[in-house]
Amino acid sequence: MGNVKINFNYSYKDILVVPSSALKAKKIFVMALGLFGAYLFHTIFIYLANSINGEHVETVYTFFGMIPTTIYQFDFFYPIVVYSIGLLLALISIAIGFMAVAIIDFEAMRGNQFLSWWQALKFSLKKLSQLILSWVAIILFIGFIVLLAFLVGLIARIPYVGEFIYSLFFFFPNFIVSLFTVLAVLVLILSMLVMPAATAADRNNETFNSILETFSTIIRRPVRWILYTIYSLITAKVCGFVFAYFAFRAIQFLQISAQLGGGEKVNAILSAGAAHLPYRSELVEFTTNLFPGINFGFDIDKLFTVTTEGGVASCIMAISLVLIFLTVWGYILSIIATAQSYAFAVIRKNRDGFVIGDERPLFYKEEWVNPPIEDEESEPEDNNTTS
Repeated sequence: MGNVKINFNYSYKDILVVPSSALKAKKIFVMALGLFGAYLFHTIFIYLANSINGEHVETVYTFFGMIPTTIYQFDFFYPIVVYSIGLLLALISIAIGFMAVAIIDFEAMRGNQFLSWWQALKFSLKKLSQLILSWVAIILFIGFIVLLAFLVGLIARIPYVGEFIYSLFFFFPNFIVSLFTVLAVLVLILSMLVMPAATAADRNNETFNSILETFSTIIRRPVRWILYTIYSLITAKVCGFVFAYFAFRAIQFLQISAQLGGGEKVNAILSAGAAHLPYRSELVEFTTNLFPGINFGFDIDKLFTVTTEGGVASCIMAISLVLIFLTVWGYILSIIATAQSYAFAVIRKNRDGFVIGDERPLFYKEEWVNPPIEDEESEPEDNNTTS
């Protein structure tokens, strides 16, 4: 069975079809897993930080519920550090999902469209150290420049000549170095989108390659990358809203159908599960509205018409509702991640002439329906035969 490559033109036309390309179960699933990991890290560490801050778990649960959706402010240094670690781990978890989506796309370009979600996830976990080291390298570079600026500031304190030396070298090299450092900070922020795709595309497991490709993508083709990214963000919001609307109607259909047999008990279970969740939060409102500033959306309050409390069943129902919400956002982030991997491939082809689809697949192995039969070795001639 030969390779089956997707029809990829390495142009803006490929970016236009990103919403449909992202609507694949394995892509949505790996992104939903990344979001679920981010949810766990954020929730665990925010509870831990509040405990260090002197709050009781019951009080924190009353304030946040099962899903903390607000950025909490702490009074002391240690809770801030703990909470920051949770946010960092949450971002890394989402980056794992981005890498998984990227390798699915790159393998499809190479002819392997049958890469499973489990293979993609294992690949992302294997490449995680390279991704983190790439970020750490950029952060260390920025930190080194900050240290140099600190030392330059000390020079200004030298009596008589300090002010003269600082003013003399203010434009060059101080300002020039500072300018490149600000650029590095900007690239570091934007690398949250680009770096996972650059890392997934690198076959040599070299940190420098990830950094180089990230900088080259953003700096050498900034207009293309910005336009592709803006398009992906807009379509992710619009298509995510449509997906969320169908999910809402699916829940409503299930509720009405089940109510024929279960009566108000069905509504009570659903409402009890929703009581554990912040379904009136800004995040939910953002998801159920077409676009910020446009009053066009749907109200999920219609699903929860009964005021009730439940036990274990309500917690299980709450988890089910969370999984539905993660699926919706899994598709939203799948659009963004697919757009970044497509944009990386298109820009790299436009920039260097390198075609990712010409590479051999990483996970594909040819399997013959009818394996070729090896030629049988001819029998040795009889030693007694005379010439």
